[in-house]
Amino acid sequence: MHYLLIGGLVFILGAALSLSLRHNAHRAAVALTSQALATLLVLWAIAPVLAGGPGLVAELPWSFPVETIRVRVDALSAFFLAWSLPMTFLGSVYAVGYLRPSFDTGRNGGPHFALLNMVGLSFIIVYSVQNALVFLLGWEVAAISAWLLVIWEYQNQKIRFAGFNYLVSTHVGLFILVAAFMLMHSQTRSMDFDAFGAFLAKRSRLRSVAFLLLAASCALKSAFFPFHTWLPRAHSAAPAHVSALMSGVIHKAGLFGFLRFTLLMGRPEEWMGWCVLGFACLSALFGVLYTSVQRDLKRLLGYSSTENVGIAGIGFGIGYLGLSWGKPALVLAGFGGGILHLFNHALFKCLLFYAAGAVYRIAHTVDIERLGGLARAMPRTAVMFMIGGIAMCALPPLNGFFSEFLIYAGLLSGAAPSALATIALVGAAALLAFVGAVSALSMTRAIGVAFLGKPRDARVHAQGDAPWTMLLPMAVHAAGVVLLGLFPIIGLSFVRSTISLFRIDGIAFDDSDLTKALVPVQLVSRVLAVGIAIFCAVGWLAGRRARRVVTWGCGYAAPNARMQTTGSSFSAQFALIFEAFLPQLRRERLSTKAFPPDRGHVSTHHIDAVERRMFEVIGQGEEFVTKTSERIPEQPRFAFAAALVLLVTIVAVLIGAGR
Repeated sequence: MHYLLIGGLVFILGAALSLSLRHNAHRAAVALTSQALATLLVLWAIAPVLAGGPGLVAELPWSFPVETIRVRVDALSAFFLAWSLPMTFLGSVYAVGYLRPSFDTGRNGGPHFALLNMVGLSFIIVYSVQNALVFLLGWEVAAISAWLLVIWEYQNQKIRFAGFNYLVSTHVGLFILVAAFMLMHSQTRSMDFDAFGAFLAKRSRLRSVAFLLLAASCALKSAFFPFHTWLPRAHSAAPAHVSALMSGVIHKAGLFGFLRFTLLMGRPEEWMGWCVLGFACLSALFGVLYTSVQRDLKRLLGYSSTENVGIAGIGFGIGYLGLSWGKPALVLAGFGGGILHLFNHALFKCLLFYAAGAVYRIAHTVDIERLGGLARAMPRTAVMFMIGGIAMCALPPLNGFFSEFLIYAGLLSGAAPSALATIALVGAAALLAFVGAVSALSMTRAIGVAFLGKPRDARVHAQGDAPWTMLLPMAVHAAGVVLLGLFPIIGLSFVRSTISLFRIDGIAFDDSDLTKALVPVQLVSRVLAVGIAIFCAVGWLAGRRARRVVTWGCGYAAPNARMQTTGSSFSAQFALIFEAFLPQLRRERLSTKAFPPDRGHVSTHHIDAVERRMFEVIGQGEEFVTKTSERIPEQPRFAFAAALVLLVTIVAVLIGAGR
């Protein structure tokens, strides 16, 4: 436990030095050194816990109102710390190359690196403390640090608005979480998580209310549908490494909180499992629908994060139902697949955002309608993006396939106690299959339009690949994606101790069934990987010997880049089917003359229906308040009367509360 505390102090010291040094090179070096040292200290402390050993426990005396801070690192905390801190370090390495143009202009990078250190510190606090007040402190440190990282280019009004949107959304979630803690404190007279657990273990209406509040707060933090509207805006505005850390690491704190309170709750009620499963299915469905029509590459990846947290949520819903029904097979497959998917998603989503950031740094745009031919100009980045895209589609032989395979195994296990429940789980499996198919469509569209063909805009020039400081984190993530795809048993071993926390009293668990289920699929994945490697090698050799000739131009004597398929035309037919959920904004300037003097243009954007409705409601409310205020007489006696009525009402409420 001492190593864990020292690691937190190293993060603070590194942040302070990053702010005080004079040169960006020194600031970056200090930040990276402190993050590496703190990460190694924490990993050294939690390694025995991940291996199945006892948890780490400590008590720190503090002043009122905290009094005593209990710190405990169990397998769940160790699992999240084991990959959150190393990925934060890799994001900081990426930042050195990504922010180099800003540093060359004299921009002070000290605050940015200090905030990355504070993000690492917040992980230690959130994942280890057992006191609600200190937990909220860590939660807020992560939120404020992420907001300040998002608005790095604060001179841009759109970026400031995206940051404000994120700040408001995350604090709405904070207020809901505070309400849940206040409810539990009113029943336990304590802010300790163990006391909360004693309250949540008893079935009552207040427990149901607390569950709904906790679930809503965690859903806002993790961007579940329909609480997702802050996510695509923040990701498109933030620097690439910040987007990667937010999507892959930071907003996973919401899912950690959900799992932590699930453990405190013990055996949930059946309706809770159906509630989690239903909202997760909606999140996966609408997340992937919005992914399929985005023009902005980073917004596309942001919506896919909503899809993937929904997929993990489907696993958690299965686990909830397994706990409620007393079915160990569902508990293992649900929580095992969901928790493993969190780690897999962090690996390939960070990889994809890093590749998108490299595209922006070299081509200065992430609008796929303007891009094209990047595979020739940026071959390394193209390969990295393709690896991450295949993993995101849950296709073998990469890691995303195996976590979803475990979720499918739970949905199709036939362990439900009734025919109606079995039909519902099979329906969820069918929806998950549809989500996977649309995800493949989305990534085929992104890769084909952005990386193949030729640039669609003559003003876009991509020359040279990303620097090594950006390629190195991509290579590490890509290696993890491939390694866990070829050896999924490693990933299962990584989460085994975490899965073991979810138990049903009086029922023995045997997690060897998960290993047995993955062994034959692992063999097929390796055979497929060998086949792909042979195919690529043969294609490369044949390409070197092939003669270059002009292909048939379909009757066009002078084809140009505008004749290529665009992203909008690629997904137009699919978007038309779901037009009710994917509203389209069309901008055009078309001439009606026979010989127009200038060229017209047509552009289409698919906007978020939830966000549009939210702004409509806000506008209607503002209009209502304005009209109501205009009807109020502007007379002093009316104002005095209104103030007197309000004062009497407040006094009456206070007297009633006192009684």
